[in-house]
Amino acid sequence: MLYINSDNEYPRHIGDIHLEHKNYKDGDALPTGWQKVKESERPTAGTDQVSVEDFPENIDGVMTQKWKVRDLTEAELERRNAPANAKAKLIQLGLTEAEVEALVRGLVR
Repeated sequence: MLYINSDNEYPRHIGDIHLEHKNYKDGDALPTGWQKVKESERPTAGTDQVSVEDFPENIDGVMTQKWKVRDLTEAELERRNAPANAKAKLIQLGLTEAEVEALVRGLVR
């Protein structure tokens, strides 16, 4: 379950309510200013994209989880492609496919 507090801090969880309101018990009415955030389905991202959670929006009086799809940054692309890039560089250095695979498995030192 997701929440937003009276200071618009998001995401917050049930434990955050307990930390700020020591007498709060599950099932009590939410403390003043706290709202439950309705969860929504995460959109599917493309090959070089990622879906990330955005600040919730008020839809017909209900705070609702919001998502956005964005392109991967250069750093994210490099991190994602690091294994394939490393393998290509080792092959360029003269290692065979079998030697690279052995390195990956830890058979060669």
